[in-house]
Amino acid sequence: MRIKLLLLIFCSIIVLQGCSKKQGIEPSNITPIAFSLSSVLQSNMVIQRDKPFTIWGTAKAADKVAINVSWNQTTFYSSADPDGNWVLTIPATPVNSNPQTVTAAIEGEIPIVLTNILIGDVWICSGQSNMVMPVDAISPFIGVANYQQEIANANYPQIRAFTAGVNSRVNISSTLLSGSKWDVCSPATVGAISAVSYFFARKLNTELNIPIGIIIASVNNSICEQWMNSAAFQSDLTLPALYAINSGEYYNGMIAPLINLSVKGFIWYQGESNENEPAIYPKLNSALINGWRAVFKQGALPFYYVQVAPFDATGNNDATLDNVAVFREEQALIRGNVTNSGMAVTMDVGEIHNHHPQNKKPVGERLALLALKNDYNKNIIANGPTYASFTVNNNTATLSFINGTADGLTTIGNAPLNQYFFVEGTDQVLRQGYATISGSHIIVTAPADTPLPIQAIRYAFTDFPITNIQNSAGLPMEPFRTD
Repeated sequence: MRIKLLLLIFCSIIVLQGCSKKQGIEPSNITPIAFSLSSVLQSNMVIQRDKPFTIWGTAKAADKVAINVSWNQTTFYSSADPDGNWVLTIPATPVNSNPQTVTAAIEGEIPIVLTNILIGDVWICSGQSNMVMPVDAISPFIGVANYQQEIANANYPQIRAFTAGVNSRVNISSTLLSGSKWDVCSPATVGAISAVSYFFARKLNTELNIPIGIIIASVNNSICEQWMNSAAFQSDLTLPALYAINSGEYYNGMIAPLINLSVKGFIWYQGESNENEPAIYPKLNSALINGWRAVFKQGALPFYYVQVAPFDATGNNDATLDNVAVFREEQALIRGNVTNSGMAVTMDVGEIHNHHPQNKKPVGERLALLALKNDYNKNIIANGPTYASFTVNNNTATLSFINGTADGLTTIGNAPLNQYFFVEGTDQVLRQGYATISGSHIIVTAPADTPLPIQAIRYAFTDFPITNIQNSAGLPMEPFRTD
């Protein structure tokens, strides 16, 4: 009986060891890495012209990937590393509006074929809700001005748009949220596209007649810190203290997965959620710009942003408040902090009681004007009247502007000039002045009770003045204060 028992125990051990060994090498317990391309590389996309085109994805370790593109006769190869990642680069190619294909193949796998690809310029469009706001009336937004007609007329097949899904990550992600796709711009697709991005792309496309790709990575109510990469917080001694638990989460999930792409530049509409920290915002936004440029490794990529529009943030209808005005002033400083940047002014298109004004067409087009002038060498006016200096003669002050910004001064529709001018006398009290246009200058007359000489001038330096001074290009005068 004892011998039988020992034999039973011995056989059980052998069986258990055999099972253990088998489980340790069972292929079914190892999840194979699927052959794929990065989620932003899809049919209908636009590839950046005149820069190398990087293609990357996943495969089983050591698998050899063959890439063929229709505009180059060479077959390009890469091999997946031990982690299953592969990457290769196609040489730069000029603009091409004819549909192209990309074929990725691995022996024994079904090839991945991307079709209807155009070669042009690619811009990344980011920010918060005013960048999110689509053309159509899609809740919680009420649509852009004249959105039904804008949608009906949106037949621009050379414009392609990719809207990244909201994806917050604690750590850097290599892929975007699944489900996002490249759309060819048409009445059927444009309604869901970011309005500012669409009008920006449309202006570039119609002026240049080249394909324009827009990658929209924006999130409602987001703050600048959520879009900054971690290294950006180390660029200034005052910034590490602002790093919070959610800092960088949208950079990690929505910008970092794009850094292999060659792009033309960035547009940015954000700030409303940072209005309560005006003094630090120029450092934050400047650090973001430099941080993005560093990780994309394509030099000082252009960065154009929107100055926040007039809005009664308190809802108290108090026309003397200037908290938002101070924030706008700080936004304007970013141009001086960072090379190859520019600001679109929106003082004429705001809505006092709507933080998401409907008139998005001028906003997108003003961003496009900055790009057309600075990056495409167009001989155009891209900035509205921008204050330079003033001279005093008794009770009047004559305002002069940066050369070329104040040609053809007028008001919108030749309406009476909105009098958002204030004059400071020797008693340091601000009083409303009366302004008139004189050629490329503006003359402001101080009220009779002002103790002279005039010490300082302010223009539109309150929270929600809807202005109507413009230059010959229809661009609004920028708000300022001299005190």
